[in-house]
Amino acid sequence: MSKRFNGEGNIRKLENGTWRAELMDGYTAEGKRRIVRFSGKTRKEVQDKVREYQRQAEANVRIDKKLTFGEFAALWYADYKSQVQPSTYSGYKYTLALWKKQFGSTPICEILPMHINRYTDVITAQGYSSSQIRKCRAMLIQIFTAAENNGLIMRNPALHAKKARKKRQMGKAEPAKKDAFTEAEVERLYTDLPQDLIGHGIRGMLGTGLRVQELIALTAEDIAEDGSWVDVNKAIEMVDGKPHLDVTKSELSTRIVPVPESYRPSFLYLRANGGRERIYQPGNNPLYGVGSFRRRYYTALKQVPGVRKLSPHCCRHTYATQLEKQGVPLQVVARLMGHARVETTGVYLHTGLDTLNDAVNVLSVTGKEAAHEQA
Repeated sequence: MSKRFNGEGNIRKLENGTWRAELMDGYTAEGKRRIVRFSGKTRKEVQDKVREYQRQAEANVRIDKKLTFGEFAALWYADYKSQVQPSTYSGYKYTLALWKKQFGSTPICEILPMHINRYTDVITAQGYSSSQIRKCRAMLIQIFTAAENNGLIMRNPALHAKKARKKRQMGKAEPAKKDAFTEAEVERLYTDLPQDLIGHGIRGMLGTGLRVQELIALTAEDIAEDGSWVDVNKAIEMVDGKPHLDVTKSELSTRIVPVPESYRPSFLYLRANGGRERIYQPGNNPLYGVGSFRRRYYTALKQVPGVRKLSPHCCRHTYATQLEKQGVPLQVVARLMGHARVETTGVYLHTGLDTLNDAVNVLSVTGKEAAHEQA
């Protein structure tokens, strides 16, 4: 005979000696009662299971041990599509595949911070960069936050997992991932790059700090008739290896950038010699890919002796570094580059030793002052 205990459902002992409790938990979509059952070796074990279930229910949590991380991550990824740009969404699938490889078949409610820590150590040992590991952690936080918001887990284990830190050798600073061209290199690039769309495009990036994606999205109408400014209002993003016309990286990335007088001839060349719809328009294809520009960029750099093989994005670093060296306030540099935070702009600055020497020389004591001090 079943008995009700403390309003927690019916509990009874079965013929095989085990105990079972039945609890009504609302109704199904068809209007039928939803019955939840719990089994245990003792009455107390079953009671504890019922009370834990009710505690979780009060917290709006429904623990489903059949729902795997891979299944929920796929749902999250599909839902996330409307929240980011297509290029970002496309790139996320590679990071997601990394986590699904590790936790795909694991029930999402059973993943603990220590499990995340162990796998972070694994990918660190495999040579993944600090930037890649940060992206992995950021994605995992978003996935578990969605699971928590949907009442599938009690708390977000990714928030309690350790942050990966790259080991550094004693006495050696971690090398910068990006660099800036020196003044001598900029001079060589300015004079020796080819007089074509690629050469003038590189000069244009050095003089305005445009991203490659912004440069190859330009039309003639985006450049002033006298070459004095460039209207950055769109970007080419790569989605699954194919170029797509999209909005700029952020709202502040949509901007009008003044062009220094010495760089205006390059933008006038682009305006006069580019394609009809886009300046960089290959044949009948209306869009030029980032990879296509990068290959031609490196080919052009090879023609200029005495210049390092730095990436196209280093032109943007060079722009920020030169402005800072000339005393332009960081807030102004950030606005010119389309950054929302000056901290982001700070990453682009590569202050040379000469600039640092000039800065500390303000502390130097003149001869007259030194004599006074000695007296």
